[in-house]
Amino acid sequence: MKRERISVNFAYECGDRSLPHLKDLVRDVPDKEKSKILAYLKENCILACPGIIRDFLNPNHIIGFGNIYTDGKYYWRDDLIGYIDKYNIIIPEEFRRFIIQNYSKRMERHALLKTISLVEIENNSEPGYSYSIKINRNGIYEYKNNTGCKKNVMGKISAENAQYIIDPIMSDFFCYDSDNHGSCGIDGYHWQIKFFKNKEFVYETEGWINEDRWRYKKFVGILEYIEKFIPHELGTNYMDYNV
Repeated sequence: MKRERISVNFAYECGDRSLPHLKDLVRDVPDKEKSKILAYLKENCILACPGIIRDFLNPNHIIGFGNIYTDGKYYWRDDLIGYIDKYNIIIPEEFRRFIIQNYSKRMERHALLKTISLVEIENNSEPGYSYSIKINRNGIYEYKNNTGCKKNVMGKISAENAQYIIDPIMSDFFCYDSDNHGSCGIDGYHWQIKFFKNKEFVYETEGWINEDRWRYKKFVGILEYIEKFIPHELGTNYMDYNV
């Protein structure tokens, strides 16, 4: 079964002509779960956009900026948040049901996510080749590979850059990861990511052969991103996006 990635189109004005117009979704009385729905939708912006979205119901006002949010299954823009908040619009019932069912788990996960201070990544990118790196939120990292490093190498990047590295890892693999989705034959590698609150182990995720192609590409992308900030190899030369 493949991982579902569903864009939340909630009105005709989103480009889906099978849906009602925004004006027909407006309600005087808010959804009884409005506060939960808004809290859920506001967690974890994965793509900040510098644009603006005009309010279809009042074009003189701005209703959003085009920022993208996700819970790992559904994706939505911030104008959805604005319309719910301002006009009490109703949202697709299947999406609403999913929010209510997953609200507690998602909010608990995000609360824990905010306490993560260290990630440890190990990449066995090919038989005989292994790379590992620990990255702290303060920017201090510890690196080793089994070919060129007899001892662990210590280094430091800015805390800001460490945050740019750690937050996407947590979003993609700590909050939204799920196993046994899809199949993709990727022979000869095994990777692990461990999450720590201070020195306390919190969570671990890993990848094997025949895993979800989405997870594999995300992991490779994360390693390539880290290599932009640290002067060390993490085995990406042995990993193939196209498998």
